[in-house]
Amino acid sequence: KRQTERNRKTSYSVTVQGVVDPRGVFTDVCIGWPGSMNNNQVLEKSALYHRANGGLLNGVWVVGSWGYPLMDWVLVPYRQHCLTWTQHGFNEKIGEIQRVAKEAFGRLKGRWRCLLTRTDVKLPDLAVVVGACCVLHNICELKGEGFDPDLRSEFFDDDDDDDDEMVPDVDLRSMSSMEARDAIAHNLLHHAI
Repeated sequence: KRQTERNRKTSYSVTVQGVVDPRGVFTDVCIGWPGSMNNNQVLEKSALYHRANGGLLNGVWVVGSWGYPLMDWVLVPYRQHCLTWTQHGFNEKIGEIQRVAKEAFGRLKGRWRCLLTRTDVKLPDLAVVVGACCVLHNICELKGEGFDPDLRSEFFDDDDDDDDEMVPDVDLRSMSSMEARDAIAHNLLHHAI
């Protein structure tokens, strides 16, 4: 399938996939793939994915949303309709972590309103502009620059609300990832880690 920059809203866009630390500082960004690509497709094209598959993220977990598959280094929420208490508690913790990223993206777009509207930048240069905004965001976050909450923009992820695009739990990259998620969920419930 040929991907274009046209997203589901029939406008042209590029994706920004970001990983943030607990402070909301971007530690990894993948910018510039067509807006029509889903989270999993962008992930597979990212340097983060290639570093992880090369063994450079051993012992590190990245939290993903519904649009990502469960992998040896990507934790995603449980998707079954009838969750156990353990699974429900895990999903709540995952939601708290995801909120940190959504709030970081909201501050990013709130600080640099050019990310919210159509821009006259040429498509090949757009990734540079967005990347510069991410770097400036990090400087503001690390320096403790105040942020007016009224400027915060809501973060919207095309894959979050689209049940048809969700990667089912059976699309596991390894059984060990499911076992690891179950162990983490158990420890969260019983050991309050």
